[in-house]
Amino acid sequence: MFKKRWHDSMIIDHVMSRCDREPLNSYYYATTYPDVYAAAERIFGSWRETIEACGFNYDEIKKYREWSREKVISEIKKLHKNKESINSKYVQDFHKPLYMAAVKRFKNWGDALSVAGIDYNKIRLRRKMSPGEIKREILELYKKNVDLAYPHMRDKFQYLLAAGMKKLGGGSWAKARKMAGIKANYRLPRYKRFSGKKSRGYHQPSLGI
Repeated sequence: MFKKRWHDSMIIDHVMSRCDREPLNSYYYATTYPDVYAAAERIFGSWRETIEACGFNYDEIKKYREWSREKVISEIKKLHKNKESINSKYVQDFHKPLYMAAVKRFKNWGDALSVAGIDYNKIRLRRKMSPGEIKREILELYKKNVDLAYPHMRDKFQYLLAAGMKKLGGGSWAKARKMAGIKANYRLPRYKRFSGKKSRGYHQPSLGI
């Protein structure tokens, strides 16, 4: 059987195709894809130079090795407590070192969530919310006088913000609010902002639906 002959563009394509799905550190590649790793060392000079040729920051790539299982679980619980999205796509996009560490320590993101005491099926279902469900959740927050300004939604309801922008607003949170039927002024005075109970003296404007 002939041994595959690797060249620089093939190696880069191999690495890029696994970005956000598998760890890209030297240990993982040397043990999982030894032929690719050996060819990369020969062609680029080192694994660091290979990673940088792909446009990645090598220091970020190797960060995950500093994470213990306990640190991974602690960080997952912290994100969950802060109501930040913890579906795999979001974490890969915005918390890549955490995602890569979880894959290394727990084999996959779902197993890491399970060890953290979080039902991965519920996280996945939340991610698959229909446009109608998204509208209902936005309106429910509105009826509770929750501040729907982008900064507050980003801090407290990241999953709903992301879903609304993607499925209702075409990338715009302002448009997502309008699609949910909220056409009146949605912002609360700063001193009346909160995340649940209604403020005294605050008269909710009509939805304008």
